[in-house]
Amino acid sequence: MTADDFDSTINVRARKQRPLIRRLLLIPFVSGAIVAAGMLMPDATASLFYRGALVTAALLTAVSALMTSAAFDKGQKLFAAWSALGIGYALAAIRHSMRLWTLLLGGGITNRAVLDTLLVLQNVLVALALWWFVRAWQTSGLAAPMPRRTQLTWIFLGIAVAIVVGGYPLIQGFQTAGTDTVLLVSTAGDMIGIALIVPLVMPALAMRGGLLMHTWLALAASEVFWLLYDVWVGTKGMIGLGPATATGVEQILRIIAVMFAFVATVAHRRSRL
Repeated sequence: MTADDFDSTINVRARKQRPLIRRLLLIPFVSGAIVAAGMLMPDATASLFYRGALVTAALLTAVSALMTSAAFDKGQKLFAAWSALGIGYALAAIRHSMRLWTLLLGGGITNRAVLDTLLVLQNVLVALALWWFVRAWQTSGLAAPMPRRTQLTWIFLGIAVAIVVGGYPLIQGFQTAGTDTVLLVSTAGDMIGIALIVPLVMPALAMRGGLLMHTWLALAASEVFWLLYDVWVGTKGMIGLGPATATGVEQILRIIAVMFAFVATVAHRRSRL
């Protein structure tokens, strides 16, 4: 096989994979539309439905992320990133399963310390995973998609948004750190994720047109929807919607955020075929 034949084979594979990967981007919105059905259910049924959807989405994402990590050597940043993301979402699936079990049977593990520990570990691992994704791109040698000054401007803008969204809850977390570390760590994790939206978009722009673009684009989209989720949770009481509708929107944003992380895991595997 000549070099031209090899390049042609790669291009054929890319053309086959690109439409499949693009269709993956519809999965979060289809999932959100399915979860929206909970707004039509009685409150008790809706609570079970929402919690079951979260368990399913988190478990799918965890398994898929760990499958993706297996394609890399243990010393590589992407092995660490996918592993941390997978374990983080596995802990989320366990935590939501405990809550679902309690809703179904009225018993099970209800110890607040256990549930809070799982939440803290989840936030720490996902934040670390996102940081490793950014570092993997920064050490890849790929050309930056824009001048350094423009990059820094957008990065600082992302940090400013993170401060605006998470500033007040973070202050509350510091004030209650002696009695409640969960708010502090959870909010800090959310702020790190929001602040990394722009650095996650940079690789997508640098690789635009390539299959790997969709992985970083989906990761960034996941954090955008977590940002929208945080904003909604903080403002839904001011909007005046009914409790069922407000909760439904909250769960829709939540499931879309999780499923974009799932899409990133699958997109990365498909790009390597």
